[in-house]
Amino acid sequence: MSEGTISYLIGCHHFLIHPLCVLVAWVKEYRSWPSWWELCCIFLHDIGHIGKQYLTDPQEKADHWKMGARIAGKLFGRKGFLLVAGHTTQSGYPRSRLFIPDKRSWIEAPDWWLWSNHFFEDFGSDASKPHNWKRIVGENLRNGCPKGSHALYLEHRA
Repeated sequence: MSEGTISYLIGCHHFLIHPLCVLVAWVKEYRSWPSWWELCCIFLHDIGHIGKQYLTDPQEKADHWKMGARIAGKLFGRKGFLLVAGHTTQSGYPRSRLFIPDKRSWIEAPDWWLWSNHFFEDFGSDASKPHNWKRIVGENLRNGCPKGSHALYLEHRA
């Protein structure tokens, strides 16, 4: 099974837990609920990890946004496509309203889930320990131009 499929089913891109953390981050960031189509996009944005070796193949990680953006585009037109595509800098599209909540979701995530990711998906990297990861993400978000979570993770993984 691919790294991305494992991540989507039981890891850090879990199909339910991660979008719920993004939703909490969205409400805290914008002080309002997303519209129904934005909510659908929140749940679609990382579906493209399925079948990808996203940790060991940088191009597959860079392309993870495409499946969700295509689906969102078919469902909601250009606005859906751009919302999902813009959740990552790797897409080459402008950052969307989904970018910051997606990054902030790691601060909102429950520690039990982050510990699960640390042991089952990350094989114990010090950067992925929940207290370290939340601190790293918080510092990144306070930066005027925050990095994407994957780039941030790779930078601190050593």
